[in-house]
Amino acid sequence: MEHLQLRQAVASDLADIMRLERAGFAPAIQETEATFAERLAAGGDGCWVLADGERVFGYLCAEFWRFEEPAPLARFARDHRAQDTHRADGEEIYVSSMVVDPVLRGTGWGRRLFNGALAAMRERHHQLRSAILIVHPEWHGARHIYRSAGFTEIGEVPAYFAAPDGIPRAAIIMRRACSAIATSPT
Repeated sequence: MEHLQLRQAVASDLADIMRLERAGFAPAIQETEATFAERLAAGGDGCWVLADGERVFGYLCAEFWRFEEPAPLARFARDHRAQDTHRADGEEIYVSSMVVDPVLRGTGWGRRLFNGALAAMRERHHQLRSAILIVHPEWHGARHIYRSAGFTEIGEVPAYFAAPDGIPRAAIIMRRACSAIATSPT
C-alpha cells in the first residue's frame, strides 16, 4: 500500500472516517458522526486522511487550542463541540482522534499518518507551539508511537474510559513541543 497519500479530509470522507471510528474504538468511547462533521466544518486544517483515491485507510482529527498550563481537563470531554474549543490562531494542536484501518496495523502507516499530519499542520500554522493528546493506559502501541514522537506524560483525566469491569480508567495526557515536529510531512 505504498501508494497511500496524506491529504486534508473533506466532507465526503465522513462515511469512511466513521467506518474507521467503529473499527478502531469500542462503542462506549466512539464519537458521533455529528462530532466529526463539526470538526471538519470548524477546523478543516486539523483533519487529515490516508487515502488511495477515494478510499480512506486512516484519519487523524485535531483542533487548535489556546495553550494552557496545566492542561484544561474539561476540554477533553468526548463529543465536545469543536466550535467551542477550536481557535484558528491557537498555539496547541489537540489530537482528538486517530485510527488506522486494521489491514494497515503494524505496517508503519500509523506513524506516518501521525507524524505527517502534525508536520503539515505545523507547516501551515507557525504559531503552534505544542501538541497534546490523551490515550488509554492500556493502548501500548499508541503510547509507543507518541513517546517515540517526543510526547511525555503530563497528567491524567480521571475516570475517562469505560471498562468491562465497570471501573472507569483515567486517560493519560501527553504533550510535546512543536519544535520537535518536522516542518514537512514524512
